[in-house]
Amino acid sequence: MTRNAFKKPKAPSMGALLSRSLEFSGAVPAQDGEVGEVQQLPIDALQPNSRQPRRFFNEESLKALAESLRQEGVLQPLMVRPLEGGHFEIVYGERRWRAARLAGLPSVPVRVRTLTDSQVELLAAVENLQREDLNRYDEVSYKLRLVAALFEITPEEAIRRLKELRRQPGSHPEQVAQLEHLFTQLGREKWPSFVTNGLPALRLPETLVEAVQTGALEYTKALLIARAPQEHHEALLKRTLEEEHSHASLTDVVAQLKPTARGDADAQLLSLRRKISPRRLGKLPQKQRAEAERLIRRLHELLSD
Repeated sequence: MTRNAFKKPKAPSMGALLSRSLEFSGAVPAQDGEVGEVQQLPIDALQPNSRQPRRFFNEESLKALAESLRQEGVLQPLMVRPLEGGHFEIVYGERRWRAARLAGLPSVPVRVRTLTDSQVELLAAVENLQREDLNRYDEVSYKLRLVAALFEITPEEAIRRLKELRRQPGSHPEQVAQLEHLFTQLGREKWPSFVTNGLPALRLPETLVEAVQTGALEYTKALLIARAPQEHHEALLKRTLEEEHSHASLTDVVAQLKPTARGDADAQLLSLRRKISPRRLGKLPQKQRAEAERLIRRLHELLSD
């Protein structure tokens, strides 16, 4: 019986997935005939992957690529899967497809594969992680998808699992070994660094996420702005983009900002929500726990009136 690499994505299976994705993309020679022959398909027969997280495509970069395609054509095939009605969904290569449309090309080279939704998401994530121009927010999102697939859990559950393993790596040595294998295959950073320095990207406010995705704002500067009181985010972003603050000067600006009365209350409420949990209450001494529970009940009564 053939082993399904996507059903039980333990470390060896994930490594096989990474290798297979490289073969699909043409980055390394294929070891068998599974990749599929290259064929030309009408550009209008293709459609983007609706589940693709990579939604921003730099207009100037697309124009430059389109000009190159007019002269040389599309050299690297796209990966697509068949849909009903003679249409095909792009697994990866959407940027080339968009540029080819902009260049007025009638067709593009593709490799057609029959893939499940899960396979499409994983292969798209792996291929996109090979891109040099991938912004930090999307990079973290893709890596989190792979971690979720590795443990067969949701991305939200994967965040909690990663943080637990970061605090207590000895509690699940097999899972730590799987993570080490995965991040070795991905390169660039180790999984503990991803937890510490990568996951905060997913907590960025939407306005900062958009600026990071478009390439207008450096990820490290976005983290700095996010530390400021929320009511200052929009002004700080505008000022940073207009005045081109250095990291050091932006640090000084953020340090001097104070929350407004309303902003201070909001910040305190957010901090309180993060601290209240059965686990944290259970660690309090009995007297302090009884007082905290009394205050929680009183707050509930006030909000229920």
